[in-house]
Amino acid sequence: MMKSKQILSIIALGIFASCASPKRVVYFNTNEKVDSSVRIVNRLPRPDVTISADDILAINITSVDAFLQKDPVAIFNDGGIPYSLSATPGNAANVKGYLVNPDGNIDFPVLGKIQLSGLTPTEAKEKLQGILVAHIKAPVVEVRIVNYKINMMGEVGRVGPIIAPNHKINILEAITAAGDIPLTGRKDRVLLIRESAGKLEFSRINLNSKTLFTSPYYYLQKNDIVYVEPNRIKRQQSNEFLLFYLPTISMLVGSVLSIYGIVQLTKR
Repeated sequence: MMKSKQILSIIALGIFASCASPKRVVYFNTNEKVDSSVRIVNRLPRPDVTISADDILAINITSVDAFLQKDPVAIFNDGGIPYSLSATPGNAANVKGYLVNPDGNIDFPVLGKIQLSGLTPTEAKEKLQGILVAHIKAPVVEVRIVNYKINMMGEVGRVGPIIAPNHKINILEAITAAGDIPLTGRKDRVLLIRESAGKLEFSRINLNSKTLFTSPYYYLQKNDIVYVEPNRIKRQQSNEFLLFYLPTISMLVGSVLSIYGIVQLTKR
């Protein structure tokens, strides 16, 4: 009778575990009743992107003069230092850009040092156009931060930087680009680390909650670090004690008990 109760208890535990596990692997699982109506959630506005020290700027200049004579803007586009950025491991993208120095300046051909730190890419574009109008006719300038990246760590499909060439990426897009979160990762305890005004912000994000879309951390910012915590099973698999010491101790205890049993049998 006791043995049957033990078997039933094990079966019940297995059923409970199989029913509870989806709660951690399903996105936006809030245990609400199914509702087929359309729901509208007001998200917070996306913060403006500004240029800062150590950014790499891709600057491209065109002009109507280029159609009238031999490329008069070539001298402006020949500057910059080649950089190699890796959007994903094993996928390097070579770009040419201008490094913003600690003082917030870039060294631009002919024009020399130009202060761009603190400006949005659009404001930087307008500033460069205003300076270049004295040198070429109707200049058109494009400015892009080519090292706008998010760093993905922990239990994701691909660990490493995610490049956002359009300066816009949210946490779901970043996780998708990193190959999603496997079953060994926790969607309810995603850690976001952000540097702001010389300070580090640490925020926990629950991807199982629909409040994610109203979170100030829904939109990621340049150089954010997203860390996906492993679940308990993964931690147990990587635990040195459980992997090595516990089996060794169990083997030794088993050996001692076997020897003890043999000794007892020989005494009879």
